[in-house]
Amino acid sequence: MEVSPVHTYAGEICGFFAWIWIFHRAKEDLGVVLGFRHPWEHAPDPWAIVDHVEDLEVLENDWDDFVAKAVRPGEDDDDDDDEDDEEEEEEEGDDEDDDDE
Repeated sequence: MEVSPVHTYAGEICGFFAWIWIFHRAKEDLGVVLGFRHPWEHAPDPWAIVDHVEDLEVLENDWDDFVAKAVRPGEDDDDDDDEDDEEEEEEEGDDEDDDDE
């Protein structure tokens, strides 16, 4: 029985990717498979975010200053302005109704 060259090359390509996958998984998990480490003892993550921040105290002070300036009761109370706007709109609506009559 003969196999066409296309199927032969396709089989070689699939075999190549299968071995690449096996080697990749071995690189990641071989220590667990062989019992050198436990699965919950993860290897160091090269993409992990580092918690070290330079001038952390300055950053915290800047943030606290921003929060203190941003939240001041009474200064940002715009409820009265909203009520005034609604009253003006009602008055304008009443003026337009008077013009129609």
